[in-house]
Amino acid sequence: MVSTTVGIPTLLRNSLKKTLEALMNQSEDDFEVLITYKGNLTREIENFEKYLNIKFIEQKEGLFEEALNIILSNAKGKILITIDDDALPSKDWIRDHVIFHDNHKNVGVASGKVTGKRWINYPNYLYEKFKSTKYMEEYNEVFKDYIGYLTKTGLSVDRKEHKGNEKTLAIVGANMSLKREVYNYVRTIPFTLRGSYNETIISLQAIKMGFETRTFNKAEVYHIPNPSLSTPTKDEEWGLVVEKHTLPYAVNFIFPLEVELIKEFSTKIQGEARIGLELALKGIEEKMKPTDFRLILKKTVNGIRNL
Repeated sequence: MVSTTVGIPTLLRNSLKKTLEALMNQSEDDFEVLITYKGNLTREIENFEKYLNIKFIEQKEGLFEEALNIILSNAKGKILITIDDDALPSKDWIRDHVIFHDNHKNVGVASGKVTGKRWINYPNYLYEKFKSTKYMEEYNEVFKDYIGYLTKTGLSVDRKEHKGNEKTLAIVGANMSLKREVYNYVRTIPFTLRGSYNETIISLQAIKMGFETRTFNKAEVYHIPNPSLSTPTKDEEWGLVVEKHTLPYAVNFIFPLEVELIKEFSTKIQGEARIGLELALKGIEEKMKPTDFRLILKKTVNGIRNL
């Protein structure tokens, strides 16, 4: 059995070739590569089977969250590391993740250093405005020493800038690793259009299992700057802001939330944040299935776009 599985969900963008080339130059050689893809697999990409222990799984339905669940279900390694198809891992990337997990038995999910493109945690704007109120209180005592933490209103916010080597929910999927004891039992919730907070949903499940989730300042990945699901164009950004504020809907499956508190909070905010939070409330109160919630999110985003 291999020590590590490297999981890559992809739409077969041109940048995937550079990611695979970087994996060919790893200092660690005991790993497999698991690729879930949509689109037409080219001979050029298939040829990497000559140089890497690689398995391709075609994704026939669903969006990003379903792609990640395929990886979680098919990984074999002692640890699973995920990376985007537009990210370049450093030479010791795999080795650094392996060593970190060997030395931190209580950490279930970890994130190494990411340079280049970074995404914006839009609910932080609400944190700055309401940080001294009950709406931004930690969900429970577990999150008191987390930099990125879960609020009682079901949002994931950051109490200060991240420096690394700290407990946090702000795990980056382009450089995320999970112990087998975690990835065998956690799954993403397929409720979004762009895969928002899939790492947070995984991390919350790990925390509920008794593990910590942490960042560390090694295992560096360079994230190539270009538009993607988590870093859209300006024209698409408002839709992502709405989606980011629907997180309480999914959180409620893991940690039950106080609906009345969220309702009260929603009356004090405006714009995309309020639209997202009200959608989350609708999903919770109507006990919607995640894929049904995704449909109303899509309808809402498309409706606003057409205004």
